[in-house]
Amino acid sequence: MSRAKNPKYESMSLEELKANMEKSRQELEAAIHNKNILEQRKKLVERRERSHRLIVKGAEFEKAFPLSRDLEQEEFQEVMNQMRNSSYNKSVVRQNYIASSQKDRQEIAEAVKKTEKGDDS
Repeated sequence: MSRAKNPKYESMSLEELKANMEKSRQELEAAIHNKNILEQRKKLVERRERSHRLIVKGAEFEKAFPLSRDLEQEEFQEVMNQMRNSSYNKSVVRQNYIASSQKDRQEIAEAVKKTEKGDDS
């Protein structure tokens, strides 16, 4: 399979081609650098969101079970393991997850309808 010659480059001198190649290499390096920066920012945002979520959920747990403040780490883990193994707790969590998912889908459907109608309020 032969490559078609680009007339844009045929009229250039060797020096111009080398300069063009160097410029393209620098642009590529800059793009790779920017991509790496964006990936680092994404990881930072995800880490902050996770930390915030864990703090909020921990605070809600402490609010619901105030005596949990006095538990040592091992004791707290034991309580969590007991709660995890309870079929009642699994059922409650599953029901709340399903209800939340349905609510999210309903909100998305309503937003799509508004968009289709042209109502952006």
